[in-house]
Amino acid sequence: MISLLLLSLACTDPTGNPDDSSGPGPTPVADLEATAALEDDIATVAWVTWSTETAGTSWVEYGPDERLGYSTVRSTATTTEHAVLLAGLPAASTWYWRAVSEVDGEQRVSVVTEITTGVAPRDLPRASVTSDDPSLAHTGYTVTTSLGDPAWVIIYAADGSPVWWTPAPEQSVIAQVRLTDDGTAVLYNVANLNFSVDVGYIRRVRLDGEVLSETRTVLGHHDFVVLPEGGFGYIAADMREWTDPDSGATYTVVGDAIVEVPEGATDDTPRTEIYNTWDHFAVDVDPVKDRDFYPQGLDWTHSNSLGFADGEYLLSVRKENSVVKVDRATGEELWQLGGVNSAFTLTDGRAFVGQHSPELTEAGFMLFDNGDVSIRDAYSEAVEYTLDEDGRTFTRLWSYDYGQRISSYLLGDVERLANGNTLVAWGSGGTITEVTPDGQMALQVSMPIGSAIGFTHHLDALGGVPQ
Repeated sequence: MISLLLLSLACTDPTGNPDDSSGPGPTPVADLEATAALEDDIATVAWVTWSTETAGTSWVEYGPDERLGYSTVRSTATTTEHAVLLAGLPAASTWYWRAVSEVDGEQRVSVVTEITTGVAPRDLPRASVTSDDPSLAHTGYTVTTSLGDPAWVIIYAADGSPVWWTPAPEQSVIAQVRLTDDGTAVLYNVANLNFSVDVGYIRRVRLDGEVLSETRTVLGHHDFVVLPEGGFGYIAADMREWTDPDSGATYTVVGDAIVEVPEGATDDTPRTEIYNTWDHFAVDVDPVKDRDFYPQGLDWTHSNSLGFADGEYLLSVRKENSVVKVDRATGEELWQLGGVNSAFTLTDGRAFVGQHSPELTEAGFMLFDNGDVSIRDAYSEAVEYTLDEDGRTFTRLWSYDYGQRISSYLLGDVERLANGNTLVAWGSGGTITEVTPDGQMALQVSMPIGSAIGFTHHLDALGGVPQ
């Protein structure tokens, strides 16, 4: 039996859990023989392995010097063959570790040994970090995607050091990445770079780099969610022929659907369609301007973000400037917010345009408002609104525009953190900002010039549970 144990987060150190043992206790018996082997492709991750004659629990103590001071999660199951995964160490750094087992109430340990992590790949984007006041920032990790060829999934420590990475195949794009609830693996979606070929899938990868599953997402793009019972909901393109009633010309037009599949689905696996924009929006396309995204046809609704909570989907329909709430059980559209068919009235301020990543908050909802990039001096911002579902109104409550009023024409993300700050990813701006409620920059992660980033999430820890 193998226990998969991952680093948890220290209060001030973004690379581990302080050892919470109380007092020195009995002197451990130093008789374990353990080895640590770095993974070839992710050289910041190491398996520590050892054996005991009698079954016991296992963990690894580690730290930046021989005093150690940090510990992985302790296993709950007992075994004689122990394997603990260290993940979350910065690249090109030296750490010290020892294996620990408790057998029949007695702690047994290996000698303290050093391990030096490998360097990050040369073409992995290197981040730089600045802050107005580091004490305001929420410690932890940031997981994001880098758009380009190759595309990358990257996890950064709070100081901007890459601690985990994996590339996408050539000519692919990764927009969304999510950590599994138990912290042992990442989930990310892959699509063709220019959508000329339907190769969409969601991949589950353990933090040691092993691919655990691939789920075919036919015509999938942009975003997906993990369903409570397992499996995925995702955004799928839906191409149909449409005749312009004014000109009589016929075009292939690309709308969108919310589709569900079980994990491990293949091309032949039945899909369940929950919602389709063709049933709820009137086609509004420009035969000239709307040819810039899908080679298969005119880019119409361009849905770009998907959320799920309490049995309801939240879909961002970018080109309709609308957020749609959908009942999963019935497929019923509960409301549209924003756009020409909005069921709500904005009480003040500008309407959001070309938005991404709506999410519900205690006050109402927030999103990344890209702004109308066709207008001179347009700018993007993170915006939170109060929402009165009974009175059908929404009101601007809070916003953050980066202080420089930059325009992000591609992607964008917002996330409310546990400390009350907001994480804002600026998409094509290549920057991630953690901002306080009063607009102070607690932390800013900047990518090289020309880099663009996908959806972004904060991680308190690369935590884990025994497997």
